[in-house]
Amino acid sequence: MIEDDTTTWHALQRALTGMHWIFGGRVIGQADRRRLVPGDEVDIPLIRGDGSFQVVELKRAAGAKLVKKPLSSWIPRREVHDAVGQAINYLVGLDENRERILGEFGVDTRRASALVLAGHPFSQPGVSGREINEALRIHTSHLNRIEVLTYKELVDSAERAPALGEPA
Repeated sequence: MIEDDTTTWHALQRALTGMHWIFGGRVIGQADRRRLVPGDEVDIPLIRGDGSFQVVELKRAAGAKLVKKPLSSWIPRREVHDAVGQAINYLVGLDENRERILGEFGVDTRRASALVLAGHPFSQPGVSGREINEALRIHTSHLNRIEVLTYKELVDSAERAPALGEPA
């Protein structure tokens, strides 16, 4: 699905719902509710091992160009910035409604974070996956509670995870 440019983010959401394990060992489950703040409905709500809430914001995988090189180095394109802005808005809503969310739903959003999943390196054949990942990592390093990954990075990480527990 992540390599098919006709796959919508909604189809990706359906495929990933209930598969919290793919997000790594920091995630212990999927939250029951996608709507904790009036007007906001997150794509996938997760619970991390420390009990905190994590928003997953999904964008298209294939066909999305993630970086551009206006001068000497690669930088994220507008689509990445827009997705990060959307994640920021979710986090602001969770912060501003923390007490109500905790009282009504029993979900602590004090240390909430967000993960933006977007794009796949094969959608930009002129740019290596390493260059795309590096540009997104540099961008993410300047954000506080938001991480940006490609779908390829997510799948690669999930495939490597079982091998980590095996003896060398």
